[in-house]
Amino acid sequence: MRTKRLIPGLALPLAFAGAAVAVAAQPSGGTAVTLEATPTTVVYSNPTTLSGRVTGGGNTNGVKVHLEQDTSRPYGDGYTPAGVTATTASNGKYSFTLKPLVNTQYRVDAKASPPVTSTPRLVLVRMLVGIRLSDSTPTRGRLVRFSGSVTPAHDGLRALIQKRSSTGRFVTVARKTLGDAGDARSAYSRRIRIYRDGVYRVKVAGDSDHINGFSRLRTINVHG
Repeated sequence: MRTKRLIPGLALPLAFAGAAVAVAAQPSGGTAVTLEATPTTVVYSNPTTLSGRVTGGGNTNGVKVHLEQDTSRPYGDGYTPAGVTATTASNGKYSFTLKPLVNTQYRVDAKASPPVTSTPRLVLVRMLVGIRLSDSTPTRGRLVRFSGSVTPAHDGLRALIQKRSSTGRFVTVARKTLGDAGDARSAYSRRIRIYRDGVYRVKVAGDSDHINGFSRLRTINVHG
């Protein structure tokens, strides 16, 4: 089995925004900086916005805010520069828009007078799971192929094909080990004999870098 891992922390252009902010951390000499993540859980390749405000002390306009990140557990003991910097607006607010590639804990270091550091914010990243059906209206008892890709690559993990029960709970009806589909993704393919109508999804359980990934729901209507 090959192990594949992508480099975390892909940044998009910076923008100022008035997003909600968290409770200020580490006040020093009356100066503080806040940090909030919106959303705190994203699907791989989707963005989150990290925003906050520098308050107190002297002039909060034009303060340089440096983003730092920690991408491995236990979070908080290995911050490194994320490679992006924002400048506060006249009201002290700043914002970053990022596409984290793995679970990442962030904090900001504001070069105010005196400098201050925010409380951390953890952003969780779900694997991106695709699903395709060879036939969504099969005759009763026909084999239907479930297939798709998982991004980023997680060769060796298992794709769980699940059907929604009468109680609304999803029950695993088949499993397939993810195989190699190139450096960026893995793939699965499994045929299942279908006898009744149902709503299906595919789940891939998370690991240290990502949390559980789920495909969109697909409905199978049986006839004949």
